[in-house]
Amino acid sequence: MVAVVTDSAGNVPPHLAAELGLQVASLELRFGDRAFRDGVDMAGDDFYQRLVASPELPSTAAPSPGAYLEAYRAAGADEIVCVTLSAGLSAANRQALLAAEQFDGRVEVVDSGSATMGEGFVAVEAARAAQAGGALEDVSARAKEIAGRVRVLGAIETFEFLKRSGRVTKVQAYAATRLDIKPVFRLEEGEIRPVARPRTRGRALARIVQETAAEAAGRPIHLAVFHAAAERAANDLLGRVVLEADVVERFVVASTPAIGAHTGPGLVGVAYWCE
Repeated sequence: MVAVVTDSAGNVPPHLAAELGLQVASLELRFGDRAFRDGVDMAGDDFYQRLVASPELPSTAAPSPGAYLEAYRAAGADEIVCVTLSAGLSAANRQALLAAEQFDGRVEVVDSGSATMGEGFVAVEAARAAQAGGALEDVSARAKEIAGRVRVLGAIETFEFLKRSGRVTKVQAYAATRLDIKPVFRLEEGEIRPVARPRTRGRALARIVQETAAEAAGRPIHLAVFHAAAERAANDLLGRVVLEADVVERFVVASTPAIGAHTGPGLVGVAYWCE
């Protein structure tokens, strides 16, 4: 049987990963000289408390080739499909390929082109194909198919952490703070693209609902709402989308700190794919 490996940026709920036999390689978080395994050594609430209190932004790193190799071996199969965080956002894909060269069996590494449950859905559907008895080529093809369908939309609460991470200029961050903008962005095919610049959180969430419903266009939709220390807003967003779309599968997940390190607390968004 083919096994599936992914990384912690995919935010696959632990119970679902266990049910599907998914092996998860952890990204690394570093505060100063202390390193933590994403999703293992530090709970989300603890992470955000430390993030807000710290004058410096923590650094993040993709799983090492050794971490991927360990996950390949723990999967207990000779054939592996490994789904990674977008190569446009991280070195995870390259690290997974390096690990594949050291593995005794066959490994197909698939770039999800996404993150959070956008990546997670790619891994989940690959694992379901594997459980159904699919060959390596079938499981890899299913992963690539879903990678082409997944969409991620999100809204951040503040530009402060993006400014500290260097992902926006100080001028942009200052202007956004002065205007109290709650930017809505789209992650698609490995690229982050702006969608809208509403002035309130309510309008930002409404825009996400609007975009998601328009994309679904009456088709069954598999949906995950992700958040960074904003569970109430996430549940509200889920309820709104359910009213507007034919949701056949749903999850609410706390965004991995490896992503929250760059966005800060208050991130809320959706990841989905349509049948």
